[in-house]
Amino acid sequence: MGLTMKEKQSLTRTTCARYRKSGKKEKGRILAEFCQSTGYNHKYALHLLANWGKAEVIKLDGNMVRLKADARKRRKGGGRKPLYGPEVIASLRIIWAFFWYRCGKLLAPLLREQMAFFEVWAPFHVTPAVREKLLKISPATIDRALKDDRKKLAVRGISGTKPGKLLKKHIPVRT
Repeated sequence: MGLTMKEKQSLTRTTCARYRKSGKKEKGRILAEFCQSTGYNHKYALHLLANWGKAEVIKLDGNMVRLKADARKRRKGGGRKPLYGPEVIASLRIIWAFFWYRCGKLLAPLLREQMAFFEVWAPFHVTPAVREKLLKISPATIDRALKDDRKKLAVRGISGTKPGKLLKKHIPVRT
């Protein structure tokens, strides 16, 4: 089994300083050892060890941009803010149950056709703000929002039949 990405990055971080300080023959040995331990291609490993941690400033569209070859730093959080809040999903669950747990492709047109009925009837909890969002929601988003609820309703197990050896006794065989 190979190294994880974090282990490869830490190995690259430690090896690159030793690689830069050494001479030509030593660089070849370090590179071969590094390729064997990480599984990287020779050219890619050479590029990594030569450029890891180096920063370069370039001018891009009139702005100075600093480029650095290093491990990617991931932002925590981020992403889009949810468009459909808990009140929209709660109303959607009630409507979904009312239409006998249909898929998003079938439920989306039914939502748009029957919206006047949902607004009048109180148990659906459809306010004007919720109404606007329910009219815009796509079938794929409906399926994504109801994924956990659908999983709870799924039938467990694949089959209800008994093992095959019991059935063989019941089948008459002509001899």
